[in-house]
Amino acid sequence: MSAESGGGKVRLFFREAIARALAEEMERDERLLVLGQDVGAFGGAYKEFAGLHETFGPDRMRDTPVAEAAMVGLGAGAAAMGHRTLVSITYMDFMTLGLDPLVNYAAKARFKTAGRITVPLVVKTTAGAKGQGVAHSQCLESWLMGVPGLKVVAPSDPASAYGLLKSALREEGPVVFIDHKRLFPKSGDVSSDEWFAPIGKARRLREGDDVTVVTHGYMVHVAMEAAQELSEAGIGAEVIDLRSLAPLDAETIAASVAKTGALATLEEGQVTCGVGSEVAFRVMERLGPVRAARVGPLPAPVSSNPVLEAACLPDADRLVAAVHQLLGQAKTKGTA
Repeated sequence: MSAESGGGKVRLFFREAIARALAEEMERDERLLVLGQDVGAFGGAYKEFAGLHETFGPDRMRDTPVAEAAMVGLGAGAAAMGHRTLVSITYMDFMTLGLDPLVNYAAKARFKTAGRITVPLVVKTTAGAKGQGVAHSQCLESWLMGVPGLKVVAPSDPASAYGLLKSALREEGPVVFIDHKRLFPKSGDVSSDEWFAPIGKARRLREGDDVTVVTHGYMVHVAMEAAQELSEAGIGAEVIDLRSLAPLDAETIAASVAKTGALATLEEGQVTCGVGSEVAFRVMERLGPVRAARVGPLPAPVSSNPVLEAACLPDADRLVAAVHQLLGQAKTKGTA
């Protein structure tokens, strides 16, 4: 199946959806290896690999040292030699150590060899803040969006985690799969049938006529909370879950903004050169000038102090205030 509907549903935690997708793909393709810290008998930092070591053994669920450059380099090399590999990086902050083999080799191998070498590599990494401080809380996905040859996806719920990981594991080139610490405790319905979420296609989660809210990952839940609050004030917010950051589904976003006439982007990563900036410009390339607002964290490292962490991160109240300001300014201008 290629659609998200059809068949029955099963209730899974986010981590269980990841494990299920991997188990199915490892059963189907014996070339698929998983490399990373604690991916073996421990079952992963968030237990997203639980049960796979017992089923597929240590040769295919391989624990590695804390050495991200070596992990990504090994994964890329193995993929280029005929394996399929998933490399797990526990904190997205340490993607920085693996950027050389990912960006300068894996993403470019197909181009440099005229297609003779492909690198079917998935780098799964966990972003976002949850009380772990300045070097374990960052969302750096916008860094990766502009790398030719690299695809970037970010699920927001168990169903999209399952479908996007299945699709990523069938790609012939490298994919970065970004999850979020706060998603692992969440549960949701997932089709009991096999299906694949299309990479490069956003989804509309909520209809609205007054403003389009575009976001991804855990921030989808924040956006949905804000949309409910806005509806109580008589404002209809249409919520778009990007799911795929590269390629970016600008057509779906632009169609929504053409209807609502206003755009608000929400992200946990920094807004400077961020996902929202790219989204807004892509929309304006298609529609011309539109009312737009970017909502993100404060321009500061994320503290491990819970009060300071909460003050830094974007929340529903901040998004609601930004939408009120965006629409209020437009109304004032229109009546002047």
